[in-house]
Amino acid sequence: MQQKISPRIENLRNRLMLRAFSDRSGEWINKQKLPDIAVLHPNEHVIVRRAYAIDAMLVAICDAKKFGNAHTFELEEGDLLAGTIPMGSNGLGKVFPNYLTTEELRIGSITNKTEMALLGHNSINYEKLLKHGLKHIIHFCEEKLKPKLRGSIEDAYDKDAFYTSVIISCQAVIDYAHRFAALAKKNADSCTDPTRKLELLEISRICNKVPEQPAETFYEAIHSIWLMHCSLHSTMDFMSLGRLDQVLNPYLKNEPNKEFARELMENFIIKAAGRINLTTQYLEKQDHMDYNAALGIHSYYIDQRAAINNFLQNVIIGGKLPNGKDATNPCTYLILDAFRNVNLSTPGIYVRLHKDSPTELFQAVSDALKETKNLPSILNDDVMIPAMFSALADREKNTTKLKKYQELANDYCVDGCWEPILNGLSEWTFGMINGLTILECTLNKGATLNPNPSLLRGQKLSIDTGSLTSFANLKTALTEQIQFFVDQSALAMYLYYMTTEFVVPSPLVSALFGTCLEKGRDKSWGGAEYNLGGTIVGGVPDMVNTIAAIKKWVFDKEKYQMQDVINALKYNFKPIDSHNILTKNLYESIQIDFNTNSPQFGNTSDVEDITKFILDEVYKAVKKSKLLADKVFLDEKGDSDPQIWALRAIAGYYGKSLQSTLPEFDLKFTVGFGTFEQYNWQGAGNAASAGRSAGAPLAPNFTPTSGTWHTPAAYLLESFERLNLDRFAAGIITDVCLESDALLEDFLRIFINKRGGMLTITIASTQYQEIYEIAKTISHLEQPTVAAEKLLKYADIVVRVGGWNAPFITLPLSHMENYVNRPVTPLS
Repeated sequence: MQQKISPRIENLRNRLMLRAFSDRSGEWINKQKLPDIAVLHPNEHVIVRRAYAIDAMLVAICDAKKFGNAHTFELEEGDLLAGTIPMGSNGLGKVFPNYLTTEELRIGSITNKTEMALLGHNSINYEKLLKHGLKHIIHFCEEKLKPKLRGSIEDAYDKDAFYTSVIISCQAVIDYAHRFAALAKKNADSCTDPTRKLELLEISRICNKVPEQPAETFYEAIHSIWLMHCSLHSTMDFMSLGRLDQVLNPYLKNEPNKEFARELMENFIIKAAGRINLTTQYLEKQDHMDYNAALGIHSYYIDQRAAINNFLQNVIIGGKLPNGKDATNPCTYLILDAFRNVNLSTPGIYVRLHKDSPTELFQAVSDALKETKNLPSILNDDVMIPAMFSALADREKNTTKLKKYQELANDYCVDGCWEPILNGLSEWTFGMINGLTILECTLNKGATLNPNPSLLRGQKLSIDTGSLTSFANLKTALTEQIQFFVDQSALAMYLYYMTTEFVVPSPLVSALFGTCLEKGRDKSWGGAEYNLGGTIVGGVPDMVNTIAAIKKWVFDKEKYQMQDVINALKYNFKPIDSHNILTKNLYESIQIDFNTNSPQFGNTSDVEDITKFILDEVYKAVKKSKLLADKVFLDEKGDSDPQIWALRAIAGYYGKSLQSTLPEFDLKFTVGFGTFEQYNWQGAGNAASAGRSAGAPLAPNFTPTSGTWHTPAAYLLESFERLNLDRFAAGIITDVCLESDALLEDFLRIFINKRGGMLTITIASTQYQEIYEIAKTISHLEQPTVAAEKLLKYADIVVRVGGWNAPFITLPLSHMENYVNRPVTPLS
C-alpha cells in the first residue's frame, strides 16, 4: 500500500516549489569573485590546476559571507542531508573557477574547448565509495607517489600529476563534508527543539565520517552518496547516479526503520531537484552558458529553455545482476515509491525490465506511472543487454573476455540522459546527425533543400550522388550519403580523445571510475578500461515518411515527377510565384498526398522495410567507419606508414597512434537513434517533409512525428521485434504520450515482449491546451508577472522532453505545440 509523504518531506517539497517560482538569478555564484587558479598556480600541470579549482569551488560554496546569496551552506529546517548544489543546468550553464592559462584558452577556441566544455555522460563507482571511503583512495595515491614505488615514465602523460590531482580533489570533498559537520554542530548547539537538536548532531557525526570513511548504515550510505554527488555537480561533473538500488540494498537490509529509509530517499530526491526553475520569467538573467558549454556547440534559445531543468542525473533500478539473475530487491521498490511520492521532474528514474521481471515490479511501475503521469522510464534488458554485449564483443574471440563482456553488459545503466553506458566503467562520447538533412542531400545532389536563392540549389554539405531515376537508385544514393555523414561524425570521436585531457580532465570522477587509479590516468585520456563512442541519428521517422511517400507517388504510381516533389518540399508546398495556378495546384496535391495519403511511421506495416533499411545502413556505415578510424588513429602499425600519417594530417592530427601510447585503448563504436530535446531546433533548419512543414520540429527520438500517429501506440510496438533493435547499444528510445492509463501494465508487457529498446511514457493532461494559451501571452524576453503566475497551478504537470522530464509550463511554445498534438491511445 502506498505511503503518504511525511510532514517533513511535504514541507521540504513545498519550500522547493516556492523557490522554483521565484527569481533565482541572485542565487548564482559570481564567477568574478572566484579565484583564478591559473594565476595562482601557473606552473602546475592542467589536471592539478583543475583539482585546485575543485577545491576552490567547494570552499566558495561554503563561504556564507562572500556567497551567502547562493544558499549553499545552510541546513534547511527538517533537512536530513547536508549539502546543496549551486545553481546551474544543462540549459543555463555552470559557474566554475578558471584554471586554464591565457594561451590554453586562446588555442582552445579553435576546438571550442575551455574550462566549461565538460559534459558528464558517466556514472561513478558508488559501491567503492561506500566500501572504502575517500581516505582509502588518498592513501592509495600517496603510495603511488613514493619515489621507491614510482615507475618509469611510459609517455608524456604525467602520472604524478594525476595522483596529486586525485589527492587534492578527494581531500576537497572530505573538507567540504567536515565544514557541514561543523555547521550542523553549531546549529545543534543553539537549537531549542530537542528532536531537531538530535537530528543535527547526527548529521554532524555522519559528515565527519563519510565520505571520508566507509559507510556502515543506510543513513551513512545515502549521505555519503549525496555529498559526493553534490561535490561532482558543484564542480562541473553533471553525473548519473547509476544503479542505486544495487548499491544501497546491502545497507537497507540492516536498517530496521524502513519508513525512515524511504523518507531519506525522498529527501535525497528533493535535494537533487534543488536547482529547478518553474518560471521562465527570469531566464535571461540566469543565462550563464559559455559559447562551448552545450555539447561543444553554440547554444540556441529553444534548446537552452527546453534544458533549463536538465541536470544529467538519473537513478536506475531493477534489471539483472552481472551473473544474469534478476536484480530486483527491496531497495528497488523503496526507491520507486520515493519517486512516486515526491513526483518531481528531476532526477530521472529508469526501471530496467525484462520478460522474467517480477509481476510485482510491473505492477509497481504501472502504478507509479498512473500516479505521476511521467515516471519512471523503461529500459528493456532483453534488448539492451544483447546490444551492449555485441558492441563490447565486436571481433573478440577470447572466451574469458567474452564472459566478462557479458557480465558488464548485464550491469549496464544509462547516463544523465538516456544513452546506455557501463556502470561506473565506461567513458562516453557521441556525435549527432540529422537524418532529414541526410535525406535532403540525397534528393538534391549533396545540397540541402534551402530555398535561399543565394545558395543556388541549396547549402552544399556532402557529395553529389546524382539524379534519382528509380527507387533502387534512391536507396543506393541514400546509402552513400549515410556513409558520408557517419564518417564525419564517427571519425571525429577519436579526435575528442586527443584534446580533452589537456582542457577538461576530471580527477574527482577518475578517483572512482573504471581503472583510472590503477593506470594512473584520468578518464579523459585512457584511464577508463572501456570507451564508448555513439553515433546517434535523429529524424528517422521523418525520413521514413518522406521516402515512403516518394516511393508511392513518384516511383510506384508515377503521379509526380521527382523534381516537382523536390521543389515542393524546398518551397514548403508554396510556389515562388503565387499567381502560378498550375504550380500552386500541383504543390497542394503533393502536400495532400504526402501528408495524408501515404504510409506513415507508426501507423502501417508498409513502412517497416524502409525503416529497417535505414537502420541497417546506419549500422553498417558505423561499422565501416570503425574500421577506417582504427586504421588511421588507433593501430600503431600506421605509425611507420607514410600514407597513414597523411590521412591523419588530413584529419588535422599529426601525432602517433593512440595504441602507441595506450596499448589496450579501444573506442567501441555504437549506434543509436534519437533527438534528445533538440527535435525542435534541429527541424528549424530543414525543408518540408511528409507529415511536417518547413522549419517544424523533427519527430522526437524514435517516435512518430507529432500529429501523424493515428493508430494505437501498441501498433508501433508490434513492429519493433521485426527491426532487430538489439543492435543499437547507443540507445533507441520511443517517447509515448498516452491519452489514458487504461491497460497500462499490458502496454508495458507488450513493449518488453515485442523487443522495444527504451520507452518513456507520459499520460496526457487535458490542460496542455490551457497552459499553451496562457504561455502564448508571455514573451520570453519581457514576461508579465501576472500571466506567469497563472501557470503556478499547473506546476505538477510534467512531460518527457528528449532525454529528461520537464515541467510543462517551462517549455518553449514549439515544444508545447508538439505535445498538444501527441496523445495516442495505448491499445486498440
